[in-house]
This record gives sequence, structure tokens and C-alpha cells, in this order.
Amino acid sequence: MHTSTKVIKMSVNQIEIPENVEVTIEGNKITVKGENGEIQRTLQSSAIDIQKKDNKLTLQSTTDRKKHRAELGTFTSHIQNMIKGSQENFEYVLKVVYSHFPIKMEVKQNKLYIKNFLGEKNPRVVELIGEKTEVEISDDEVIVRGPNKEAVAQTAAKIQEGTKIKGKDPRVFQDGMYVISRG
Repeated sequence: MHTSTKVIKMSVNQIEIPENVEVTIEGNKITVKGENGEIQRTLQSSAIDIQKKDNKLTLQSTTDRKKHRAELGTFTSHIQNMIKGSQENFEYVLKVVYSHFPIKMEVKQNKLYIKNFLGEKNPRVVELIGEKTEVEISDDEVIVRGPNKEAVAQTAAKIQEGTKIKGKDPRVFQDGMYVISRG
């Protein structure tokens, strides 16, 4: 009589925590503190277990299903981005392009006002995402900075989307703000 035993493989990822970074785990909530600030995020999964031991985080999948391995990789990337953001800012640079009407911009109370876009009388308003996301304006560039990678990326995307032209030929009207570098 032959009996087979099924061996369950589990995926494991480890993340080194730098000396000047403090990571705390409370249930599903992960907090990363560093010299650049504090970032909090809730990572919830029934199949991923996150443990902190000494200066390492261990993320372990309780099953070997493709869905859970993908989730494990996503959680690992999120935590690595949080650690990097707690040490230095992420930065997106947008190029301001206009040929018809000069674009004027102004930041007030967590909002970016885009004035005179295509000669419009009312400004286009883009709300900044994230508490610590900053926007720096120069003549032909807009720089979006902050410790939270997703907040910076979403803010840059909203600015680019906020200057989208509808109802005109895009080959003639190429005015707008376009992401030219990410970092």
C-alpha cells in the first residue's frame, strides 16, 4: 500500500530594516518611521503573515497559490517603498508645454490652481494627495515630492489628467503638463 504526503511549499520574503528606520506592526497596520517622516499603511490578507525579528521583516505566504505569491510580492514592494520614503523623498517632474496661452500655476491650501490653460477664464483645480506631498513650480516644470510614493504618483497623474484637452485636435493643441521623469 502506497501513501503519498503532500508537501506544502510556502513563499517567504525578507526585508532588511536600516539602522535609522523604525518599523512597528500592530495587527494589519504597519508604521515606518525615519528621518524623512512617518508612513502608515494597512496591509490586510488572510494568507500573508508579517513578522518582525531584530532588524528584519519576514513576510510569509501560508499557501503556494499564485494569487497569494503575487500578494506577497506586492506587500514586499509596498513595505520597501515605505522604508525608502521614510529616508528620502520620491520625486516626479512634469514638463509644462504650451503654444497658445501661457499657463500660470499657484499652490494654495493643498490645491494646485492651473490658470489661463487654453485661455480659459476659470482655473483648473487639482487637489494634492497625501499630507506631506509638496509641489514646486518653475517656469516650465512642476516638481511633485513626498515620502509616500503612491501619493506623489497619484498627484502627478492628477495634474497630467487635469490638463487634458477635450474636443480639440491633439496634433494641433499639445498644451498640457506631462510627466518626464520619476524617481
